[in-house]
Amino acid sequence: MRVALNLAIPPSAQERYALVWAIPATLLGIAGLVLIILFSLRTYRQYQVVEKSVADYQERADAVRAQEMAVRRQLDEPESRRLRENVQFVNSLIEQKQVSLTGMIADIADLIPEDVRLSSLAMAPDKNGLALRFVITGKNAGAIESFLSNLEDSPHFKDVAIINEGFEVAGASAELENIACTALYLVGEDNSAEE
Repeated sequence: MRVALNLAIPPSAQERYALVWAIPATLLGIAGLVLIILFSLRTYRQYQVVEKSVADYQERADAVRAQEMAVRRQLDEPESRRLRENVQFVNSLIEQKQVSLTGMIADIADLIPEDVRLSSLAMAPDKNGLALRFVITGKNAGAIESFLSNLEDSPHFKDVAIINEGFEVAGASAELENIACTALYLVGEDNSAEE
């Protein structure tokens, strides 16, 4: 008698349908992998765009920094420093609105006698006002002394000092006297009332 033994374990319901479910699961896995690859490629492209924009921004920032350094070097030159100081002085006068150039010139013109002319006028800032340097040419010493007396007596000026005195031959026999002097123009005193 022959007995046939089947030693195989009978497949369970899961095993029977595993092959059936393996194909859709593999297709879903492949689709998921494709989606992950596409998403990664898209993210990588976005990263490249951002990286390029950061590099462009860095280049522009470097160019602006170089331009700023060039301007700073130019501003550190002596001529630029002097110009900046003069501009700051003028701006401070404008802010204070205490000095009127026309008023100051009118104050000076009132002090000059007929026989005297103003050859040059220079201004510089001072703690207490505006330091002025006059060069005056007169026909005689009396006219010059009259101007100096007027300057000392004026309420707009103080600390009058003679720097230099000289003579100049103007014609065949005419001799003119030159004098350089300094005075402090009192900024804001009796000037604001006139404006």
